[in-house]
Amino acid sequence: MTLPQEMYNSIRSARMFMVALLDPSMTPKVPKHIRLRARDRLKHFPNEFDIKQMEERHQREGGFGYPYFNAENEVDNG
Repeated sequence: MTLPQEMYNSIRSARMFMVALLDPSMTPKVPKHIRLRARDRLKHFPNEFDIKQMEERHQREGGFGYPYFNAENEVDNG
């Protein structure tokens, strides 16, 4: 079972990974089409403020609740 803190850490790590993909000095051999996909994903990916809000809401209310992690809102853009 995934603990809430593990989920938050995973979200933070995924964001840092995508940011690194955008920086050619950090990831020089990444193809342009991968950088563009990372950029497109980051447009709507939670930032540190959003993640902090999720943590606080989870502590206050328990669970994640709308709009975070609502399966009805999930879209896979490949």
